[in-house]
Amino acid sequence: MNNAKNRILLVEDNEVDQNAFSRFVEQGNFSYAYVVAGSVSEAEEALNPGGFDVVISDYLLEDGTVFDVFNLVRDIPVIVVTDGCDVGVAVKAMKAGAYDYIIKDAELDYLKILPVTIENAIKRKKSEERLRLLESAVANANDAIIILEAEPGEMRGRRILYVNDAFTKMTGYNDEEATNRTLRILRGPKTSLSALNKIRVALDQIKPVRVELINYRKDGSEFWVECNIVPFADEKGLFIHWVSVQRDITERKQAEEEREMLMRKIESINADLTELNQELETIGAERTMSLMALTVADRVRNPAAMIGGRCKRIIQKENLSESLRESLQYILEGAEKLDKIVNDFETLLKNRQSKFKHDDLNRVLERIVSVIEKEAMYKGVELSVKMSTEPLRMNMQQDLLRVALFHIIKNALEATSVGGKIAVETFKEGDNVAFSVSDTGYGIPEDEIAHVFRPFFSTKERGFGMGLPLVKQIVSEHMGDLFIESKSGHGSTFKIVFPARWREDKLY
Repeated sequence: MNNAKNRILLVEDNEVDQNAFSRFVEQGNFSYAYVVAGSVSEAEEALNPGGFDVVISDYLLEDGTVFDVFNLVRDIPVIVVTDGCDVGVAVKAMKAGAYDYIIKDAELDYLKILPVTIENAIKRKKSEERLRLLESAVANANDAIIILEAEPGEMRGRRILYVNDAFTKMTGYNDEEATNRTLRILRGPKTSLSALNKIRVALDQIKPVRVELINYRKDGSEFWVECNIVPFADEKGLFIHWVSVQRDITERKQAEEEREMLMRKIESINADLTELNQELETIGAERTMSLMALTVADRVRNPAAMIGGRCKRIIQKENLSESLRESLQYILEGAEKLDKIVNDFETLLKNRQSKFKHDDLNRVLERIVSVIEKEAMYKGVELSVKMSTEPLRMNMQQDLLRVALFHIIKNALEATSVGGKIAVETFKEGDNVAFSVSDTGYGIPEDEIAHVFRPFFSTKERGFGMGLPLVKQIVSEHMGDLFIESKSGHGSTFKIVFPARWREDKLY
């Protein structure tokens, strides 16, 4: 059979009627592909492969009736054509599922109305198939689907005519509990009045509307939904219903609220860091090492611990964006560095209690070089050390002085690229003891040289700017002077000059 034609099964045991149907189809040039079955058994055999659009059957057949044919067909419209005019049989046939019941006449005029009946039967079949498909899609949808009456009646609001299973799962109301009531059953204290007003205006104007609002379940618990409501018209374009599709967006809203809360926490952390920086600037103005150490320990540790702890708690949250997680990690690293600075200052404070001793500067430098030269080799920087052949004895606190010299050489190493050079030298300069470090690094801009000893000023991307101010403090406590020669792009030279001998009572 040609798939482009309407496929018809004619169940007719009268040969005259069979021939009449065949002539009518051929003369009328109808787009039918038909098969003729002379009995119920032949009809059963023809129906086994399936594929028919319409079945046309006589009422009485040689081995049964049209009701036997009904038992054979499935989802195919059946048109009953018979000689009899028994109203009871016609009613029974229609109740059994017949699409139409046509009475044969001697003039064969019934054949003239048959094409229209066939066309309407096929249209209804297709409509029913689409309807079943739509019903299945609606019933099995993950979103709640609600059908409302077009216009409100006596009740306040439009009555609910249908809800799917997803609606019941989402709200707790089953079909019987929801139908003939209004959407007011979903409203509650936190339901947005502006969203409801937007819906009301759209319904009055018969326009689609989309809102996000809080609904309430049968048990009183609240949940967020994205609610879309559209007008639904029939084939003639007449407005007959409203269809509302509601999606549960509670998780999305919670994630958005969590994100906003995290951003507020980040802003709070930034404010804390700003305040902390201001406090540290004040600390840098303190003139003595002891007071500076005490102040840092008192005023930095608690804010740093608070910031670090808050960052750790936020990082443990799920659904953080990668950029936000990286930013929090950066802040956490900064807080940990601040804590380390406090510990360093406390160590210095403890060490400050010991007396200065008369010792050799070269011995202090040797211990530093043994550490730095390995790092320089790993980085690919040439490190040369030239120490005075004679001892350079001076009054010193070894631990403090070692910190100062280490910072100077470490800064030079960090500022020097692969292939660069660093020269370290100790020598006598008149009655004084001198130490110098020169590098071929990126240098310091002329307008920044005056600021490098200011606390928290740094040319490094992730530096706190505490190294050189600390060096200056230590040098000052050793009655020394610190000099810098530098030019941006041409390296730097740091030189420290200490008195060879001075009385300890000058310290206090």
